[in-house]
Formats: sequence, structure tokens, C-alpha cells
Amino acid sequence: MAKYYCSAIFLIYSGFLQILNAQLVLPTNNSVLNYIHVLFEWNQYPEADSYELEISDDSLFNNVIRTANISSLIYIEKETIDWDSKYYWRIRPIFENSLTSDWSETYHFTTGQKRSESTVNIYDENNVSPGLTIFGSFYNYFSAMIDMNGKEVWNTGDKKIVYYNSSPALDLLGCISDNSLEHNLPGIDFSIDNDLIWEEPNDQFLHHDLVKLPNGNYMGIVATSQLGPIPIGTWTSDYQGFGFAANGLSVEFPWVGDKLVEWDKDTKEVVWSWNVFDHFSMEDFDALGGTWLPSSTGYQEYDWTHLNAMIFSEEESAIYISIRHLSRITKIAYPSGEVIWNMGRDMPSGEVTLGNDFGFSFQHGLQKLENGNIITFDNGNLSQYFLNTEVPISRALEISILNDQSSIVWEHPLPENLFGFASGNAQKLENGNYLITTVGGNGTSIEVNSDGVQVWQGNYNLCEPICAVYRANRISSLYPIAFSLISNGLAINQGQGNEFGTGIPLALGSASLSFTLKNEGSISDVFNYEFSEELGWFDNFSGYVELSPGEEQIITFNGETSSSVNSNYYQMIVVPSQKPSLSKTVMNEIYISELSVNNETSIVPKGATLKMPFPNPFNSFVHLNVENVLEDGLSINIYDINGKTISSIPIISNSSNFHTVWNAESHPSGLYFLSIDNSINAQFKKILYLK
Repeated sequence: MAKYYCSAIFLIYSGFLQILNAQLVLPTNNSVLNYIHVLFEWNQYPEADSYELEISDDSLFNNVIRTANISSLIYIEKETIDWDSKYYWRIRPIFENSLTSDWSETYHFTTGQKRSESTVNIYDENNVSPGLTIFGSFYNYFSAMIDMNGKEVWNTGDKKIVYYNSSPALDLLGCISDNSLEHNLPGIDFSIDNDLIWEEPNDQFLHHDLVKLPNGNYMGIVATSQLGPIPIGTWTSDYQGFGFAANGLSVEFPWVGDKLVEWDKDTKEVVWSWNVFDHFSMEDFDALGGTWLPSSTGYQEYDWTHLNAMIFSEEESAIYISIRHLSRITKIAYPSGEVIWNMGRDMPSGEVTLGNDFGFSFQHGLQKLENGNIITFDNGNLSQYFLNTEVPISRALEISILNDQSSIVWEHPLPENLFGFASGNAQKLENGNYLITTVGGNGTSIEVNSDGVQVWQGNYNLCEPICAVYRANRISSLYPIAFSLISNGLAINQGQGNEFGTGIPLALGSASLSFTLKNEGSISDVFNYEFSEELGWFDNFSGYVELSPGEEQIITFNGETSSSVNSNYYQMIVVPSQKPSLSKTVMNEIYISELSVNNETSIVPKGATLKMPFPNPFNSFVHLNVENVLEDGLSINIYDINGKTISSIPIISNSSNFHTVWNAESHPSGLYFLSIDNSINAQFKKILYLK
């Protein structure tokens, strides 16, 4: 099909082009954003080679803060957007020879308030691992991200969400403070827009960690209790004064332990659990850290294990847990629940077989590397006892476990002023550096290289210990998974009576259809695709493409078109492996260009004739016209893509012509079918609704 680029043709098409311009997608109009790294997205415009994007802080675009020429359908702005501000944006297509159409309609959005008071010290800019640092804060309950320079780029707004952990694809997990609930810190899976994706059932007290499993289910740490003895120690007389025997034998006092619980992602039913009381001996307990002091227990219960971190290893089908008050790291077989090993300080049970001399205590956080090594943050509450330090010292540790042998292969002690008595974590970064987070210094993350040389420091400026940083991790970006899908050759199709639609022209006989897929995100991913069309011109294909950030690939399908009809419809679905929720679907017409009806061809209608709906594609309202209405009792029937009748509009006409307008606002976007049945033939039309 010939391309229409001359000014005369643009004038003819101006009404249709104006309709097509209104295809802005993200950010949605009048939205309020809790981030200032903003992804802009729009729908494909027929025959466009590229797009011009304008972002302005005024509605008339007198002060344009960003102009960009983009060959895909996505643009990410990281520099010009600020907090507590209002912005306007629009796009227009650019055609061959730099011709353009009118600007699209204008969308606007506002940004919320900055939450943190973070600052940064950079000691070696060239050796800082790139990305953003995300952290969660107890007890003022918020989370935020900062860039390398300390600028806040995202936060949880007015939702009291504390970040726990995240996947490379930025599946965000944490808890939300809700005092209306019995257990006021339910675990959640949430989006960058702070929308709740999943929430645990809250029938037990979940604390410290929640992870998403490869099967889609969720696993968390919940509290459980069982009566046990009060062991003999420096605290014995205190408990005897409260009326307890406290003789190390009498089962009289509640011990609080922990369970690992797996919930079905859909039903939230418990499908697997593991209980410390079934696998650990009550002979083992903390005798040095003050956990048995009545002031610690509130005179009511003993906080025995205090699990604070977990990771699930799909490769090993195993779970690693950190048990704070036993100063222990444990590996568990899944789903059998068998304890594979215990690592840490030797205890009376003799069940700790690895790392008896490592000296870590009250540790927090776990990371498992591809080589099998474990990263943890040794809070060091008992370092004076275990390591003979003069004062408590916190460390970051990398531990190797191989053939039932373990060793510390790297460690970094923090200075005294950064001692973290609780919380914190350590993360090994892609460039080999380590990010170490501590409540010390009013909440601090430092980045050091493998030689222990500090290259970066983030200061969260919280009020320790009242508002303590919980964890922090370096992530690639706010948009690790983002991609553009373009239907190559999408054009304006002129049909009967100067009616217009969009589609891809194909040759009669051997033909090919192609799509351009571009990875606009910050990490590599495998993109699965599935192609189908109605009439069997092409085989239905499925496959996958692995793309690095910024990489694109053309996906081509070869087939054989038919002269029996001159139009067909296709569907292309692309699903990113690491973030299926971000899948995209494109649907459009494919037609035989040689069979397009010439405007000058005279056609004598026989019976009622359903004309081409206008506009098509349409946004909410579409005009329907029927000519040569010669009989009564006819209707325009509207069906969805599954064949379900959506509406039936009686054709009532005092003349030979009938006109009506269908309002689709209450229906979802997508492909719809129209039909009328007169006494001579049945007629069908297809319309595409784009909200």
C-alpha cells in the first residue's frame, strides 16, 4: 500500500489523525505519582517512523523541560521531574521526510512529597556500583529510594510500608502498619505505585520477612509459642521472685519461637509449614545477650529464636534462615523440612556443626550468591564474648560452604560509631563491592570494595533507635522490566466511501509479518511471545527472545495470504519472564493491499448495508450507519471477542438511512464485532475500542 505523506492527503485525513493522536497510556491523566523517575508510554501511530515527546511544567508548553525524539513507544525521564510539582506531556508522530501530524491531546500528572532526609558522601565515583538504593524504616514506617547522589526518587507516600526485600525484576515485599488489625504489620507484595498486589491472611503474626516463591506462592516467618522451663542463670532469682519455680525443669513459661509458612497465592491457604519447636532443642538458648532478663520478656514470654531473614534457593530446593537469638544460620531441605546443617556458635545440643569459630552473633539479613556463598550482617551484640573485642563491633561477612566445610572468605568490621545492635543487612553487588546497612549513625549504608576501601556512604538521618533503618539493597532502576512492541508496517487503510482504518498491508500469496521488540528496562530478560490470527494465513507461533537492556529484535512470521477475503485480524502477546504482569497484547487488521476497494468503484447496495463505523479505532463513542433500509425488524448486533452479545440496537428509520452512536465506556478496551442480517445477506464489521 502506498504511503500517504503529501500535505493534501494529510488534510483529507486530519479528522481521523486527530482521533488516533489520543493514545497516551502512561502516566495516566491526572495521576499522582510517588516517584520522579517517570516512564512515559503511548500507543503506536500508523506509518510513524518515530515520535516527539514534550514535557512541560505549564499547560501551554511555554516552558518545555524535556524534548525527546524516540523510535520506540516508551521513554523514561530521570532528570527533570521534581517532587511536589505538576507536569504536562504530549507526543506527535514523525513520518518519512520529517513530516509530522498534530500534537496528541495533553495529559498531566503531579508528584507527591519527598519523605526522607537522606544525604550521600561519594569517595570514589568511578567505582560505585550503579543503580538506586532502596531502604525501609521502622518505626516511622516508610520506605524510599535514593540515587547515587542522595536524591530521593521514590517513596511509599502516605502508606506506612516498610521494605523487606525485592527481586531483580522489582517484586517488592514488605509489611504495612495497620493498627486496626489484630496483627498490625501484615506482610504484603506491592507495586512501585504502592498498590497492594497480595496480602497475607493475617491470622498469625508475621514478622521480619516475606518472600515470593518460584511457584508464585508466598512464604513468611510467623510467631508460634510453646511452654518450656525457665533455665538457671543470672535471671533465675528474678523469676523466682515472680512466683516461678525457675529450676530449669518445670515446664511453666511460654517460649516464643517461629514457623515458616507457605501460603497459596490464590486461596491464601497454608500449603506447607516448618516449626522451630520440631527441629531445634530447647537446650539451646541465648545465655549472654540479655534475652532472659525480665525487662526483655515483659515478664510474660521468652523470645527464644527470633528468626529475622530467609531466602529460598530454587536450584537447591532449600531454605536458608537466620536465627537471631541462637546466633545461628540454618539450611533446610524443601519440602521435606529436614535440617541440612546449622552454622554458628556451638550449643549444648551439639546440633551446630559448621562455623563454630566464626563468632557472629544476633546477625541479620541473608544473601546467597551464585557460587553458593552466603552474605550476612553480623550485628555483633556478643562480639565481646565471641571475638574478644573491647566494645561491640558489627561486621559484614561472606561465608563459603563447600563439601560440609565452611570458612569466612571476606569480612569487613564497621567502626564503633556504626555498631548496629539490631536490624541491618549486607549485599554483594554486581561489580564485586559490598553494600552494608546498619542502624548506627542514625541509619547508614556504606559501599566498600573487596579490599575494604569505602567508595560511597548513604546517610538516612533517622532518629536511632526510635526510627531505625531496617534493610537496604542496591537495585538496577525503578524500571528493570520495560519493553516496547511495534507492529511493523502499520498503516492507514482507506476503504469504501472514504472511510479509514488502520492495518498492515500484505501481498497476495507469500507474505511476511514482523514486530520490533525492544528491551527498555535495566536488566536482561527472556520475553515469551505468542502470535495468532483468525483465518489461517500464518501458522500460530510461540517462542521467546532474550534481550539485554537497550537491545531490540525483529520477530518475523511468514505465511500465505488468500484472495477469498481481503482482511484478517492478528493478535501478538509478549510476556516478560521475570514480570508476567507487565505483558503486552497488540491486535490489528491485516489486509490484502491489492484488494483494497477503489473509491471510484460503484457498488449498488442490495438490502440494508452496514457502513464502516467511524472512527475506527475509537475512544468511547463510535458512529454506526446503515444505508438502504428497506425492511423492518433489523438490528445492529454487537459482540465481544468471545462471541458474547454486548448490545442489540434496533434499526428504526423513517428514510432509507439509519444513524446511531454506540457508547462503549462501560466496556473494556479491545476488539468488537458488528453484524446485521437482512433478507439478502449477512454483514459483519470489526471495531477496535481504545480507552
